[in-house]
Amino acid sequence: MEQTSAPVRDLTDSDQNEAVLTVAEGGAGDYGPAIAAEAAAVARSRKRLSELETPVHLTVVWAMYGETGRMVPRSDHPHGEDFVRAKVRQLDWLTAGLPGVTWSIIACDDGCPDRPSSAEVMERIVAAEGYPATGHRSVRVVRLADVLASGPSISPEFDRLTSTDQSRKGGSVLAALAEAVRTGPGTGRHVVAYTDADLSANLAQLGSLVAPIVGDERTGTTVGALGQRYGVDGAVLVKPDGPTREPESTGGKADKLIVLFRHYVRALLVPSLAHVLDTQAGFKAFDAAALRPVLSEMTSFNETFDVELLIHLAQRYGADALAVEPIVFTEDFAATNFPSVDPGARHLAMVRQVVDLYDRFVAPVDPVTGEAAELLALVRGLDLDGYVRLIERLRAEDTGDPTLFDRRWPVAHLRALTR
Repeated sequence: MEQTSAPVRDLTDSDQNEAVLTVAEGGAGDYGPAIAAEAAAVARSRKRLSELETPVHLTVVWAMYGETGRMVPRSDHPHGEDFVRAKVRQLDWLTAGLPGVTWSIIACDDGCPDRPSSAEVMERIVAAEGYPATGHRSVRVVRLADVLASGPSISPEFDRLTSTDQSRKGGSVLAALAEAVRTGPGTGRHVVAYTDADLSANLAQLGSLVAPIVGDERTGTTVGALGQRYGVDGAVLVKPDGPTREPESTGGKADKLIVLFRHYVRALLVPSLAHVLDTQAGFKAFDAAALRPVLSEMTSFNETFDVELLIHLAQRYGADALAVEPIVFTEDFAATNFPSVDPGARHLAMVRQVVDLYDRFVAPVDPVTGEAAELLALVRGLDLDGYVRLIERLRAEDTGDPTLFDRRWPVAHLRALTR
C-alpha cells in the first residue's frame, strides 16, 4: 500500500482512490490534505443527492482518444489509472442506499489510433466486469466513426462531418450526449453529465451538480451546473505539490496572465458567461430535456465546443440558468497535450476562438459597444508577436492583484503594451 498520508494526489494509486471514499464515510486513518479535501467534496455531494425527493437517472459520458494507457492499472502502464473500474466504483458509492437514483455510462471513441483502440480496451473491461448493456449500472461504448456513418442526425453541422479527423474531442462528446439524451429513461428526471476520461474529477462529486438542477424543479430555472476548478469559493485545485485554493490556485499559476486575459476577453464579448470563470472544466451536468434542442444547434467540434454549448444554453434559457459549483480537481499532466505555460500560438488561437464564437453567436443578436467594442478591435488586430509582448508586459507589471478574475484593464493601456 502506498502512503495515503502524502500531501500529493496520485491518480494511479488505487489505495489513494479508495481512501477518498473511506474518509468520506468517516473512516479513520492518516490521510494527506489532498485526499481529505476530495473526501469532503464527495461527502457533501452525496448528502446533497440524498436530500432530493425526485427520482433521478444520471448518465455520464466522456470522449476517448489515446486512453489505452490510462484505462489499465498502473501495473500494466506507468500512467495507468484503471479509470473505467474506478469511475464505476465512484458512482456506486455515490448512489448506494439511494433507490431513487440510478446511473449509466456512455463513452465515445473519437477515432483512437491505438491498437487495440480505446473502444476495444474498454469493451474488454466491460465484458470482464460483467457490466450490463442497458438500465442501471450499464456501461456502453460507442464509436464516433459509426455515428458519422450511420447514426441518427444530431445537428446540421455535425451531419456534414465525414471523418473522425474533423473532430477534436467535441464531436465525440456531442455524439455521446446525443446518445444519452436519445436513450434516456422514460420516467423521472434525467441528468446528463460529461467529464474527462481520467480521474481528475471524482465522479462521486456529481451529486453537487445534480442537486441545483433537480432541486430547482419547482421553478425550473437551472438547466446546467458547471464544475469550477478555481475562481470560486470552495474550489480546490490539487497541483503536483498539493491542494490549493484561491487566491493561490490562480495566483500561483505560471500561466496566470494568459488565463486572466482570456477570461477578460470572454467576459466582455460574451457577457452571459461572465460568471463562468472556468468554462473548459470537464465536469458539467445538464437537464436532458433542456439539452436536447441545444444539441441540434452545435457547430463546434474542437476546443470551443464547451463555450458554444454554454452560449446556446444561456441564450435559450438565460444566464441565470447556468449554475456554477466548486469542485476538487486534480491536475493530471502525465498524458496530456495541454499547451505550454508561456504565451504562444495556441494561446492566441484560444483568444481568437472566443472572437469567432462572438462573431457567430453573439454579434447577430447583441453586438458589443463602448469599451468591449474597443477590446474587440484590439484583439482582431493582434498578431503573435503583439500577443506575446502583451502577456509578457502584463506579467512584468503584475503586482499580485488579488482581484484575479475581476481584473479589467483599460483597452488603451493594453494597446500601448502591444507596441
